[in-house]
Amino acid sequence: MLARVAFLGALLGALAGCTLETVEGYYTCADPEKGHRGPNGQPDPCHHQDAVANTGTQCDVGEFVHWQIKWKDPTLLWFGPAAQAPECPRGPTTVAYEGQTDLVAPGACEACTCEPSTGSCALPSILTTSTSTCGDFASGSPTSFNAPTPWDGSCDSAIQTPDGAAHSLTIDPITIIENGCSPGPPVAAKVASLHWGTLARACDVDLQRGPVDRSICFSEDIVSPGFALCIFREGEHACPTDPGNVFTEHHVFYSGVQDDRQCSACTCGPPTNSACTATVAIYKGNNLTCIDPALATIPISSKSSTCIDVQLPGQALGSKKSVGPTTYLQGTCPPMGGDASGSAIPTEPDTFCCRPSTF
Repeated sequence: MLARVAFLGALLGALAGCTLETVEGYYTCADPEKGHRGPNGQPDPCHHQDAVANTGTQCDVGEFVHWQIKWKDPTLLWFGPAAQAPECPRGPTTVAYEGQTDLVAPGACEACTCEPSTGSCALPSILTTSTSTCGDFASGSPTSFNAPTPWDGSCDSAIQTPDGAAHSLTIDPITIIENGCSPGPPVAAKVASLHWGTLARACDVDLQRGPVDRSICFSEDIVSPGFALCIFREGEHACPTDPGNVFTEHHVFYSGVQDDRQCSACTCGPPTNSACTATVAIYKGNNLTCIDPALATIPISSKSSTCIDVQLPGQALGSKKSVGPTTYLQGTCPPMGGDASGSAIPTEPDTFCCRPSTF
């Protein structure tokens, strides 16, 4: 027991004589270099002995500036809008680093669009005469003047109406066969483009080495207008807090981005405002081969049934055919989909700690 007390007392006495704590796990800097000894031969894991205060003899000209271990030599740093980026003071070959910050990644998708609808038309097969006029169609007696099902529009006389049956004729609407709308380009919705608001450019610089490792003799004339003198380290870190550290202005820039934004696929709703049109010719009862002239030429559509009053009322009807093209009129479809999800985050950070100056 006495031996342990004596050893502990000796250890405490030795530590009391040191200006730095070097017991495992307790250092006065973030990145100690274990085993390093300073100029006086004593343990100096934090290199504080390298950064002694300037006595006026350490630098013949300029200010003595020292930086912590694990940080790279000072560079000249500029940052701002990319369009305003200057060249490095010593030319483009001296660019040491480029990165970005202020990521702008809209959580939105480019608008989905839809092409006009496509489809086809099926002529009606239901044609009905009445002994009353169109305005009083329901009170009359109906007689079928139907066409085949399906009807291709060719001349048909399979069903005729006798004398007295046809004071008016009603033709059912054309049937629209919709194919729908195809999503317009792009078929899959696209995430709105991302961009960076700020470009960072670091440049190599000629530095007058100081009297100890990781030090320079600094003078303002080495810093070009718009630039700052900074030390650099990969990753995201706090600036050194060592006594005498002048690199206190903290900046983090990024070299990559993880973009998980995505959009649901574009689709299209059902068509609206599409239509079909055609023209049907009807012939007198003794005309079974659809030889002109026609008794009446009737425009029909898909919007509603069509009714005409027969001239002269009550005469027999013999045949009918479609004349001219059956036309599908394109409609529109409401775009659907294009819903945004996910996010974009900057990656591959790098830390610059700068000597405060006027940017």
